[in-house]
Amino acid sequence: MARSMALIENGTVTNMIWCSDSQPETASLINPADRPVGIGDTYSNGKFYRDGVEILTPLEEALKKNAEYEAALSEIETALGVNNA
Repeated sequence: MARSMALIENGTVTNMIWCSDSQPETASLINPADRPVGIGDTYSNGKFYRDGVEILTPLEEALKKNAEYEAALSEIETALGVNNA
């Protein structure tokens, strides 16, 4: 099998390349682990970023949105005086 790896140069993704599943990560070859990383994104402190915003996996993005919706719903319930018992 193969997987996509990000080639990092000076903190920037300069290429996405297909590697063997057994290819180990290095300082310049990083597995994005299901993150939709592309050329031009940045890599710092073990995380990928696009325009200064961390790139999340689809699951991480869904969990983040769910937490935002739950917080908004809680605010609405509080404003309406609805108790969630």
